[in-house]
Amino acid sequence: MFKFKFEDWFAIITTAIIMITTLSFGTKASPFDYTLSMIGNRFDARLEFIIWGVLTAGLLVLFVLHIFKLGAFKHEKARKYVLRSGVFLVLTVVTPAIEELWPILHRLHAVFGALFGLSLVTSLYYFIKYIKAFNQKLFSVSFLLLMLSAGGSVVIFFLFGNTGLFELFFFVSIPLVLLFLEFTIRR
Repeated sequence: MFKFKFEDWFAIITTAIIMITTLSFGTKASPFDYTLSMIGNRFDARLEFIIWGVLTAGLLVLFVLHIFKLGAFKHEKARKYVLRSGVFLVLTVVTPAIEELWPILHRLHAVFGALFGLSLVTSLYYFIKYIKAFNQKLFSVSFLLLMLSAGGSVVIFFLFGNTGLFELFFFVSIPLVLLFLEFTIRR
């Protein structure tokens, strides 16, 4: 019988919290019409948006650093990228994003959001590239999953525009990629 260790529970609970809080917050209004930022800045949900962003940033950073430790991955650049991703997500949620009132802050908010995604994906890419040295099959599957997550978000953005759909896809799929890495690296 399969016994769960602390790390298993950490991975499962972290994934569940990120996915549930993202879906809960991101569907307060139609994700076909509103991004998470629009919901947080236009529907009297600013504090909830900030709490979601800080919680999600912290959990993602902890989860990725945990994966790095699990894989004995000591790449300082990747570690810096994941830490920056957390900072950029927090900066994204605390920067007001109402274009009509603060156009400069709205643009800055968008830049922080893009830097968050790029930093997180870059750190995971470095780790997945490291996997290639000792497990080609795991590298191939992990790389495909990361590209589906990041690339799928970009495709959804171009298909549906600046809606919550691409964000929901990203914040649901990335924890699943991390969960996959968690369970395959340790087995």
